[in-house]
Amino acid sequence: MRSPICAFLGHVDAGKTSIMDSIRDTFFAYRETGGLTQNIGATEVPTERINEIASDLLKKFKVEIKTPSIIFIDSPGHEAFVTLRERGASIADLAILTIDITEGIQNQTIESIEILKSYKTPFLLALTKIDTVQGYRQVKDLSFIDFLEKEGTTYSENLDQKIYDLISEVSNYGFQAERYDRIKDFTKEVAVIPISSVNNIGIKDLIVMIIGLSQRYIALEKATGNQAAIIEEKVVKGMGTVYDAIVYSGEIKVGDKIIMQTKDSTAESKIKSMMKLIPLEESRENFGKYESIKSASAATPIRLVVQDPLAMIGTSVSVFKNQEEKEKIISEINKSNIGYNDDLARGVVVCADSIGSIDAIKKIGATNGIEIGKTKIGEPSKNDIMTARLNNNVILCFNVSIQKQTDILAKSEAVTIISTSSIYDLFERYSVFIQDVNKRRFEARTANLKLPAKVVFIKGNMFRRSSPCVFGVEVLGGEIRPNYPLIKKNGERLGSIVEIQGDKKKVDRAVKGDKVAISVDNAVYERNLKDEDVLYSDMEIQDIIKFNDIMDLFTSDYQEILKEIQKIKRI
Repeated sequence: MRSPICAFLGHVDAGKTSIMDSIRDTFFAYRETGGLTQNIGATEVPTERINEIASDLLKKFKVEIKTPSIIFIDSPGHEAFVTLRERGASIADLAILTIDITEGIQNQTIESIEILKSYKTPFLLALTKIDTVQGYRQVKDLSFIDFLEKEGTTYSENLDQKIYDLISEVSNYGFQAERYDRIKDFTKEVAVIPISSVNNIGIKDLIVMIIGLSQRYIALEKATGNQAAIIEEKVVKGMGTVYDAIVYSGEIKVGDKIIMQTKDSTAESKIKSMMKLIPLEESRENFGKYESIKSASAATPIRLVVQDPLAMIGTSVSVFKNQEEKEKIISEINKSNIGYNDDLARGVVVCADSIGSIDAIKKIGATNGIEIGKTKIGEPSKNDIMTARLNNNVILCFNVSIQKQTDILAKSEAVTIISTSSIYDLFERYSVFIQDVNKRRFEARTANLKLPAKVVFIKGNMFRRSSPCVFGVEVLGGEIRPNYPLIKKNGERLGSIVEIQGDKKKVDRAVKGDKVAISVDNAVYERNLKDEDVLYSDMEIQDIIKFNDIMDLFTSDYQEILKEIQKIKRI
């Protein structure tokens, strides 16, 4: 049985690195710029340290450690997850979604949840900073269960309220969650582990849950194929360009021939040397300790030196023994990168900072019914703008810069560039863009068309008796617009709508359920109009024919009102 690979996800400053500090007994979080993680790091936590941290709780829950270690990946935001790429999937066996109890679900939390859903990866919820809850009495170095026994009723009640508020929020995204010690079926509910990294509370609970769940529910057999995922690229004095990587399948050795994915295609290379990250060391540290090795098997964090280092972060290097294996690997890479740098690919154009980000965008796009076409790493170019012109006139840009000239060209070609550093925000803004596009298309197709409408004069809402008559109506179905002629139930023409007002503001339409004031020429109160009169839009035969051509754009109430109008006019 190999080691499980666990990736941290969550909002910035939610406490991911602090959890790892407690596990390693280090203070890495405080040495980072602004206390925030700047790049991706890996740590191997061996069985000895797991026992040292949580032996009492392991015995209590009757969990026997069968894996040699746990491999943890820590990074800013979601990058640790999407960068661990295996042919378009993540190599992470388990994710730890970290949520600050004082902040709850934030934008990057939502983004992480969407990524987890798209990758169908099991995860735990680490609820951090529980020492900030009102009523807390400071204690240290305890499991959450033992800690809770020492706290007062006020604290326990306040904590429970916070936990159930979170559980309610999580349910909005399609997951049922519960405090881990209350769960009866871990296949149906997401486990919530309350934690205070500063006081070392709940850390052993998290470790036990990772070991227990990964050994029971996740297949940790050593897979076939010899591959390693590249999580970071560095330049090391005396060594040149090196890759921090994790061997996730089979075994790789010094001297092996490999295929790597480059920015433009694929390339063949050879492993010159390898070093293994010493357990409990942090791969982000320039002075992290390594030892030279000749081979490494899954799952092992390593530092890799190859000839002609052209591989992209977020891709895998794959060992091949013969020409047949080489061709198969290249074919698999090409298949997983459909649309990459392809000007002819149909769908939304995407420019992103890494192949891992592209994968996440494609997966989330697929779950939302959005077809992703051409993808590339780097800022958009003239070619991308021309491609976008044929594909919804939009380019989605994630974590890349936009040159001023590019922006000017895009506007001249009526191409919208949506640029952001949040995948969640990217899709939110794309959704708004599509709504706007659909609205404009809808307005263009219906601009000179009279639509079915049915309104009722609201009793007591007469504001002006004539010239024009102004009165209140409720729209019972369809929609009204200025200049629409109105008829009564008996087919008598009343007059045309001059203006519509809603909340004392002029509006260009009113739809089913709206209550508005309308002014109608030729209408005179108590002569040809009275309280509670039902009125319809006066549609001619050509209007009805045109409406039938675009009927699919409208809700069923429009069609029902049309039938009533046709009956009145005997069409």
